[in-house]
Amino acid sequence: MISISKKEQYISHPLIKENTVLRRAYQESIFINCLNTNCLVVIPTGLGKTIIGLMLAVQRLTEKPNSKVIFLAPTKPLVNQHYKSFLGLTVIPSQSLKAITGTTSPEKRKELWDDLKVAFMTPQVLQNDIISNLYSINSVSLIIFDECHRAVGDYAYCFIAKKYMESSNNPQILGLTASPGSTEGKINEIKNNLFIGHLEIRTDLDSDVKPYIYKVDNEWIKVKLPSEFLEIKKVITEKLRTIYKWLKQKELLNTSDISKVTRKNLLALDKVINGRISTSRTDDEKFQLFTAKKYTANAIRLSHMDELIETQGLSALDGYMKKNIEKIKQNTANKSLKELLRDPDIKRVIDLIEANKIKGVIHPKLEKLAEILHNQIIGNNDSRILVFCHFRDSVNNIVKFLKKDPSITAHKFIGQQNKASDKGLTQKEQINLLDDFKEGIYNTLISTSVGEEGLDIAECDLVIFYDVVPSAVRSIQRRGRTGRKKEGKVIILMAKGTRDEGYYWAEKAKEHTMKQSLKKIKETDSNSKVVGQSSLLNFVKKEKDGRDKAKLKKQNEIKLIQKIEGAEEFTIICDNRETASAVVRTLSLMGVDLKLKQLSVADYVVSERVGIERKSAQDFNDSIKDGRLFNELNDLKNNFIRPILILEGDPLINSNINQNALYGAITSIILNLGISIYKTKDSTETATFLFQLAKKEQSSAKGELKLRFEKKPIEISRLLEYIVAGVPGVNSLRARNLLRELKSLQDIFNAEIGDLLKVESIGKKIAQEIYKLSRFKYRSDS
Repeated sequence: MISISKKEQYISHPLIKENTVLRRAYQESIFINCLNTNCLVVIPTGLGKTIIGLMLAVQRLTEKPNSKVIFLAPTKPLVNQHYKSFLGLTVIPSQSLKAITGTTSPEKRKELWDDLKVAFMTPQVLQNDIISNLYSINSVSLIIFDECHRAVGDYAYCFIAKKYMESSNNPQILGLTASPGSTEGKINEIKNNLFIGHLEIRTDLDSDVKPYIYKVDNEWIKVKLPSEFLEIKKVITEKLRTIYKWLKQKELLNTSDISKVTRKNLLALDKVINGRISTSRTDDEKFQLFTAKKYTANAIRLSHMDELIETQGLSALDGYMKKNIEKIKQNTANKSLKELLRDPDIKRVIDLIEANKIKGVIHPKLEKLAEILHNQIIGNNDSRILVFCHFRDSVNNIVKFLKKDPSITAHKFIGQQNKASDKGLTQKEQINLLDDFKEGIYNTLISTSVGEEGLDIAECDLVIFYDVVPSAVRSIQRRGRTGRKKEGKVIILMAKGTRDEGYYWAEKAKEHTMKQSLKKIKETDSNSKVVGQSSLLNFVKKEKDGRDKAKLKKQNEIKLIQKIEGAEEFTIICDNRETASAVVRTLSLMGVDLKLKQLSVADYVVSERVGIERKSAQDFNDSIKDGRLFNELNDLKNNFIRPILILEGDPLINSNINQNALYGAITSIILNLGISIYKTKDSTETATFLFQLAKKEQSSAKGELKLRFEKKPIEISRLLEYIVAGVPGVNSLRARNLLRELKSLQDIFNAEIGDLLKVESIGKKIAQEIYKLSRFKYRSDS
């Protein structure tokens, strides 16, 4: 039992190390009010969210000694941070505390689970384990959702909360965040998704919090764009203005004023146009809408180009243009992009970029940043500085530029994803890099959004916004990286007269709205104060009716989950790469028994004879272009009696493939491959269809669902067809004709051109190709 007397300075509990956790009144109050209810805690950064989670965790483990606690965080560095806190502050045996991420194999996770008391995990790992029924979460008495402002949309937190409330014997949820959202609606969305019954809100103005708030100075530094940038910007904005005028004439935009049309407006317009295309009745109407769609796509590109030259500089814009030029070379560009880059004005932009690169023109923010960093480090050699930048390309450019100054030891801090030649950082590399930063091996980190959330770097005394983000959540998170254990400073760099300034004021307005929303919720929340509990000494005496109300609330909320009675009787085998889609999560919520496997063929298997490939509209288009589609579907056909292709969405919308070519591919799949195509509008409809397939197939079938194709030996004849079809110009049909006529690989490759020409569908060109390849001498250096 946690106890604190008026004379004690530290929290006392059998599971907490003596003299380690300092007593703070606001933590005590929050802890009391979060007992036995699902609670959302909104608290300024640097005020010990982890400690609140720790206090509630040890309390739940004391109340329910046979239970477990899960502490979730969105990134491995943050998971590792919470894990180290529990190791240092509690007496829970180290073997009962484990940080579990994707690098831990499923077999090892299952093995570790039985002996765990507190598991520190990323949500993606827990989600996959729940879906595949790797272990039961019935005995989990508390899940802590750190950075719970992420619990919106399809993020894994939402799925986990639903499954947990449905299956746990004694569920309790604690959500922790410094920035829940800029509107009351967004805050309520988080509450609903996490089944929250009570809010605990603290601001830096609250009397119990004020003593622990460190001063953070904010400074805004404005720079002026050079004339060379303004020349490029003028060309881009004129192109944008022309498009906006056309869209306004067609009554698709209300204004052609560049300052009033945002990228959000353009993205919304694109959706509107897609809807109109699907319902258009005449060819002329459809032509006009496709033209509008093309202009809208290019307006989005031009708007992005304008942002890059304003806020990032030549290198970022140059990189963006080169990526698009490469798309054209690789024949992966759509018609609108090709038209844009053929435009004389855009060619002029490219020429201006090259000319200014030769002149050595750089963004003035870059020079100002280098100056600030130099002065800061010379003034305080122990300083640690975090620089935030929205674009990854700019992060690389900044690090490269700062190498000129030996006093600045900078390193990039980015996510895991590899982008072309730019390799990401593994989560292990991120953790090691943060340790190096704390120890002073690096005094500056140039970070994308991956460094914004939760990281507790006490040594960080300066945060710099290289660019401004119009998000209250992200700005609060960025600022929260300093002023945690001592006074700090935030510097925001802005280019005069650009969207930097617009984004700044937009963010300020959202942050103001957030504070007003929180104030309103705090004032109206009848449960925000728990009467009659002035200390932690009597928390165990909370009345039983509180528990009954929580239980009743849980039962009412569970009704919202769309679970299908009897669904657990049906099994669907899913390719484990499909967990990135909402389909698998929806199937799990329906109650279907899911088995995650690395499938070599198909995305879903519902019986030995039925295999399903799922393609989103975008993936369908991409797989046609890169040649994957028919290879995958041939494998599907060869391994299942009833192969099915689910086409999710409309491939004709947002396609850069000719409409006739798309119809040609679809008709070939049906007529030549004999594969059934079923079209769904979204992931929910896909999941429903998969469930109905499994139900139909397995209602009459007996025995365990097995993957026949995984154990089935390769037929030699199929293998021969595959080898022959590897010759340029030879498809599966021609390969079968050659083998039927000439019987073996030896006879095919030893045949003269005249013999090859006797084979049906083999012309002179293909015969010559086979003859030439069969006699070509291999050279290892060719």
